[in-house]
Amino acid sequence: MTDGQNFAYVARGADGKRVRGQVPAPSEQAAFERLRRQGLSPLKLRPARSRAGGSGQGLQDRESAEILLSLADLLSAGADMRTALNVLLSRAQGSRVANACRRLLQDISAGEALDTAFARTLAPRHAFVAALVAAGEAAGDLPQALRRAGEMLEAAIKLRQQLIAALAYPLFVLISTLAAAGVILLAVVPSLEPLVSEGGEASAPILSGLLAASRLLREQGVVLAGGLGVAAVLVAGLGRAGLLRGPLDRLWLTGPWRRTSCALAFGGFAISLGVMLSAGAPMSEALRLANRGVRSDLARSRLQVVLQQVRQGVSLSQALLGVKNFPPTIVRLVSVGESTGALGRMLRRSGKLEEDAAVRDIEAAARLLGPALIVLLGGLIGLMMAGLLSGVTELGQAALN
Repeated sequence: MTDGQNFAYVARGADGKRVRGQVPAPSEQAAFERLRRQGLSPLKLRPARSRAGGSGQGLQDRESAEILLSLADLLSAGADMRTALNVLLSRAQGSRVANACRRLLQDISAGEALDTAFARTLAPRHAFVAALVAAGEAAGDLPQALRRAGEMLEAAIKLRQQLIAALAYPLFVLISTLAAAGVILLAVVPSLEPLVSEGGEASAPILSGLLAASRLLREQGVVLAGGLGVAAVLVAGLGRAGLLRGPLDRLWLTGPWRRTSCALAFGGFAISLGVMLSAGAPMSEALRLANRGVRSDLARSRLQVVLQQVRQGVSLSQALLGVKNFPPTIVRLVSVGESTGALGRMLRRSGKLEEDAAVRDIEAAARLLGPALIVLLGGLIGLMMAGLLSGVTELGQAALN
């Protein structure tokens, strides 16, 4: 044990009552002696799970991928699992990676199954990790299974980064334009209000609208901001309660962009299923775990019938054919894979093709959306400035007359 390890205990006090808590100690024996010196009689004593990495919730996907790929390299070099975990633990002292490796080492040393330990500690959100570890262990090729799991996590990270990069520029244009409009309404337009009042004549319609909007923001800005804040809190509360998940999920998979969203959802399913089948996982178990890894509830419910039909003897391609909005490219390549005996490889290839096509569609839409927003919002700013200039011109002419 390392210094600073916490031990959870259940002990009986001097008054006979049971007490629970945690005690820091370098070893279990030292923790036992420390409790005895405090006048407690330990009934149960075990290492406490670290919150940073014990449950896997403190680990990011990149850190989990790093651990999986590093373990794959060490196991390929001839190290056993405990030695490999100790090597990673010594390299990453005090970090979340170290906490995760320590928890893995404790679970494995206690006799827990590898797939269970990895699923709980490294990637509780990614069901395919446990399936790949179990399949690799059964096939006698655990290093390759760990490498595949790490590569899948890295691929998911790369996909997420591509989507963020594609949407970042349009979002920046929108925020910049709204900020410019706010500066005009709150700093520039109010300076013209005294001149318009002194003129006493009806001002240009655009200038009148700008003055009204500026007055509304200045007088009711706090109320508007409070309303937006309440709406944001309400939306956040509904989202946390899960009440928005269903409607947003249906909108995501059935809206006008359904081809792209279905390609992302079902493409990821195909990749996970293909990787698990290539690692030697049984079809029914691979289908169950790949389906569980799909984040869309609606897509998961559509795929649920596939597992039932395959268990009844229906081919995978025929079962997928009945899934609403399932990409036909995947179905065709799955049919080819079934006839050639390369089902896992074809699933991976078809899923990657669909994901890449979806990313290209999003990038193309973002490339069009950016200039469209520039033209639209630039026109809005231009209209506001034209209204200001025309209003100033009218005021000048009125003053001269």
